[in-house]
Amino acid sequence: MQKRLIITSIFICFIVQISFSQIPGLTFTQEKEDPYLYLKSKTVWITATPFIFVNRKFSPDQGVNYINVGMFGRNLKPYVQNDSIARHSLNSYKFIRYFGIAQMGVIAPLLAYKHFYDSGNTTSTGNKTIDNSIVLEEETGYLTVAIIVFCTGALTYHVFSKDFLFDALDRYNYILNNKTDFEDVSFNLNVKIDAVSQTPQLSLVWTF
Repeated sequence: MQKRLIITSIFICFIVQISFSQIPGLTFTQEKEDPYLYLKSKTVWITATPFIFVNRKFSPDQGVNYINVGMFGRNLKPYVQNDSIARHSLNSYKFIRYFGIAQMGVIAPLLAYKHFYDSGNTTSTGNKTIDNSIVLEEETGYLTVAIIVFCTGALTYHVFSKDFLFDALDRYNYILNNKTDFEDVSFNLNVKIDAVSQTPQLSLVWTF
């Protein structure tokens, strides 16, 4: 009964994490805006729990309108599709969030299930009976590892992934502002002999 309760609790927390639901009266909300990236973030902290929900919006028209980035950057993708650098950063953001969800919703629950599945079971060796729960707690530490993996997954999903989103937005707004990229700069060096003075001349041309 206890193991089912633990696994059910983890599953419910994961579903709540995905759905971005809010519990009235038990939340703390914080909003931030980054004018450089044209990004707005709304963070909802569930009181007395380790769970936070973050909703990010970006502006495709330099601050006039804002739309949701999407859980994996889906709404931003059409705007950065033509730039390889921004697209690569956005793909990294998506895959790192996938990995965070896998840690929280798959790996951690499986480790917790492994711990509680064998809890209370006994194994007979012929001479004596071994309590598997004691073996698990003393040798494997599945439950401890499950908690660590879940916390690491939360950091991966919320913290480690956001830098790639910021990189994608930085690149997108860089292009949107019609700024020159160093990739578009060309350099030409020419040497020629003057027809009149017969002296060498050096020409240096930068093209932006």
